[in-house]
Formats: sequence, C-alpha cells, structure tokens
Amino acid sequence: MFSPYLYFVRAFSLLRRRRFRSREPPYTEVIKGLYVGGWPSSPDKMPPGNPAVVDCTCELPSVSGKNGYLCVPTWDTRAPDPGAIESAVRWACRKTSQNIPIFIHCAYGHGRSVAVTCALLVALGVVDDWKNAEKLIRDKRPYIRMNALHRKALEEWSKNRLSTPKTGANARY
Repeated sequence: MFSPYLYFVRAFSLLRRRRFRSREPPYTEVIKGLYVGGWPSSPDKMPPGNPAVVDCTCELPSVSGKNGYLCVPTWDTRAPDPGAIESAVRWACRKTSQNIPIFIHCAYGHGRSVAVTCALLVALGVVDDWKNAEKLIRDKRPYIRMNALHRKALEEWSKNRLSTPKTGANARY
C-alpha cells in the first residue's frame, strides 16, 4: 500500500543528496564518538568505528550497525514521542558505557535524529538542556531544522525523563 510513497521517498532522498552533496557531509561528529546524520544509503556512508545505529526513520530501509541497531520509527517532519526518545537515550547510554560509538540518523540528519541527539547529549551530561544541545549541534551541522513538534517532544521528554545525566559535564569524554 505504501510502496509508491516509499519508492518516491528513496528516489527523492538520493536526488537531494546529489544536489547538496558538496554543502553537507552525510554525518557529523557532534562529540567524540557521537554522530548525527542522514540515512546511510550504503555502508561507506557510515561513520568510522562500527557504530551502534539509532534509526529514526520508518520510510527508509534499515542499515544496521555492527554494534547494534535500534529503530525509533518516525515519519518525516514528525517527532518521536517522548517515550521513544527516552528508550533511544537509554539504549545509546548503554552503548556509550561500553565505549561503542553511536550514529543517530533520519533521512537527512536535520530533524528527527537531531531531536534524539539533543536528548542524548543532556543524558550524557554534555549540556544542561536540549536547547543548549541544539546549539552545540547547529555549530557543527548548520543545516539542522528542528520544527515545533521536535521541540515540543523534547520539552515533554525533559519534564518526564527517567535517564539521569552522568556527573560532570562531558563525563564520558
């Protein structure tokens, strides 16, 4: 039933990447071992170090990491719900405690994946709140575009989160 839409999304994604390929890398290292980016259309588009993958798409095929894979299925322009953000954060925190790099991606690395990355940066104690996390990510990946739904989900996640930050800023790093 969704086949025509899924084929369109994949084709559009590949065309858009070719058009903007010189302006933006497929992924960006936000802090040591934490990457955010767009859907890796092939294994050579993955960050180094065999990262665990948090996939924030439901419209693109999965590209598993050798150190684990978690899907937070979210449609483009929508936001993961706060419970899904919390699950992703807890999973990624377990991976980082094992010194496994993390790659969080959505279609382009601009919205859904950035929202989850913001929450992870807070949980790791790198920043105090998701707004500072967004600024940190924007400094490294200027093309991000979180929308009102992403911000609302992060606000709700912040109020009700179960994950706790590690002691001290940059505790892992």
